[in-house]
Amino acid sequence: MRREIRRRIPSRTPALGVLCAVILSGCALTREPVDTPRLPLPDALPAVEGATADLPSPWWTLFADDTLDALIREALEYNVDLQAATARIAEARALAGIARADRLPGLDLEAGVTRGRESELANPGLPGANGTRTDYAVRGVVAYEVDLWGRYAHASEAARLRLFASEFERDALRLSLTGETARAYFALAAAIGQFEQARATLGSREESLRIERLRFDGGESDELTFRRVEAEAEQARALMREFEFAVEQRQNVLGVLIGRTPRDLTGERILPRALPVQTAVPRLPAGLPADVLARRPDVRAAEAQIAAAAGDVGAARAALLPGISLTGAYGSASTELDDLFSNPADVWSVTGALLQPIFQGGRLRSNVARTRALQQQRRAEYAGTVQRAFREVLDGLQGQDSLRAVEPARAAQVASLRRATELAELRYAEGEIAYLELLDVRRGLFAAEIELIAARRAALANTVDLALALGGGAAGP
Repeated sequence: MRREIRRRIPSRTPALGVLCAVILSGCALTREPVDTPRLPLPDALPAVEGATADLPSPWWTLFADDTLDALIREALEYNVDLQAATARIAEARALAGIARADRLPGLDLEAGVTRGRESELANPGLPGANGTRTDYAVRGVVAYEVDLWGRYAHASEAARLRLFASEFERDALRLSLTGETARAYFALAAAIGQFEQARATLGSREESLRIERLRFDGGESDELTFRRVEAEAEQARALMREFEFAVEQRQNVLGVLIGRTPRDLTGERILPRALPVQTAVPRLPAGLPADVLARRPDVRAAEAQIAAAAGDVGAARAALLPGISLTGAYGSASTELDDLFSNPADVWSVTGALLQPIFQGGRLRSNVARTRALQQQRRAEYAGTVQRAFREVLDGLQGQDSLRAVEPARAAQVASLRRATELAELRYAEGEIAYLELLDVRRGLFAAEIELIAARRAALANTVDLALALGGGAAGP
């Protein structure tokens, strides 16, 4: 008997190998190649002299601002959009687990009891047909669909790649959040600087109004000049209030970014120090553009989506082909509960079935067309992501020279106008010029001071944009 069993084993082994080979070849037959677009990029990007060799990690420590560091840490911990992205990763991980489970056999336990009465007329000659009958049954059922063409394998791979994509999308959101927080911080600091400048200007205008009122009351000045001075003071007051409102708005924007509650928004205020001086702009790391783009999580997420779309196409194509399902059951059935687990009560069955779709109203082929259309969408989205990433790098690099040159020019303009204002005030006090000339110089000085703060903010914001375009280094501390 044992020799007979041993003789049968070799004959089954080749059959098992043939089955595995068929399954593997079927999976390869329906596999869709991942076609990632290759866009023509230049061999290298221009470097910037005098800049840092690479981004620090994390990137925002480039500004050496403790307040900014603390705000970004708070944003990474409490921002609600980031919390939602983390939950989406958990959802994608669960979906990947569901898709992976579809490839495994399913095991169910069935237990039941049936009580009924059969008709003697419907079953003539059946003993006990006119009596009441109770049937007890317990069995385990194993069901497995042979993944002959890789339908479930492709679906599982697509779900796994979507999990990766959701993780990269979370990283991209983290990176964007750090950038938005830094921009909002610098915008708030700039608004505070402009408000303080407007308040100082208002104080100067009110002092001029006080002096001009004394001169007007003493008959040394006319009403026209007095009214012009009065109007300038009111204009400075209005501008100060506008900048004060801008400070409140930017406080609220930054508070929402870092996850402050509505109560916190009306209570604790965020007061940054004076707007920092422009720091060195990071230089593009050595290497090809592809090396730079590979750092960006949004590009990596787009790549993962393309690969996942190819898996969807493979699964849709496999659904057109025949499927093989195997079902096995083993248990006990008896009319007496005490005999349920005895040997005579044993029951078992094995079922194999082949299912070939014949007519589905075009549903399966339409599903293939749908997945191919989605694949084309993902390819176009990837191309758009790469183009946008490359444009952001170029904008940041080109903005370094332009915006960094604006601030010194604005500073020189402010210095010249301050000296011109001093001279104009002396000449006006001596009666050599009319008040209108002094007014023009004062207006020019105030506008130049406001523009100097705006230029500094623009240069800092460009530094943030370039850091994010280069991938931002590490997204977290």
